[in-house]
Amino acid sequence: MAGIVELADMADIHYVRQGEPLGLGHAVSVARKHVGDEPFVVMLGDDIMVDDSTVLTGMIDAYQQHGSSVVALMEVPHDEIGSYGCAAVDEPEGTLRRITAIVEKPDPADAPSNLAVMGRYLFTPTIFDLLEKLEPGVGGELQLTDAISDLLEVESVYGYVFSDGRFDIGKKIDYLRATVELALKRKDLRDDFLEVLRDVATREDLS
Repeated sequence: MAGIVELADMADIHYVRQGEPLGLGHAVSVARKHVGDEPFVVMLGDDIMVDDSTVLTGMIDAYQQHGSSVVALMEVPHDEIGSYGCAAVDEPEGTLRRITAIVEKPDPADAPSNLAVMGRYLFTPTIFDLLEKLEPGVGGELQLTDAISDLLEVESVYGYVFSDGRFDIGKKIDYLRATVELALKRKDLRDDFLEVLRDVATREDLS
């Protein structure tokens, strides 16, 4: 109960339901009345970051330095870039790259880079005005990537490039890997969970 009280003292929590699957851009837009005119973070639930990941803190530091929106980027094999948003960038500035163009799920032959957009975003409130004007894109949905492309016309947008600490649990095998690896990192679960894994792995009906 104490933990719940402390959380209530820290933040007001609002729930917004997207009535139908109209795209990530639409999902972000319906939060406008709760965000107001403040910068805000979007964290997608199918991208899990490990506890010691510095991605979000690094993105916040980048915003404080530049006052601009920041998108998490990761290099992926070129033949997989068609599954992601893809960013063209300027020369590196540490872990930051200024994004010059961004496109949703390009054909690998046309992709401007192998830098894929991951499920962490930090936006200025300007993005809401652009989402209101957005036309349906790939898949007939309101694509957040298209709104970021429009944002590039009026503000700088940076990419925060990282390489470790992410699990894409939208993929079944990554979901299972995340469960195993993160459980084994917990001192209170490791020994018992290892025993479970050994027991399951040696069962005759699985061989």
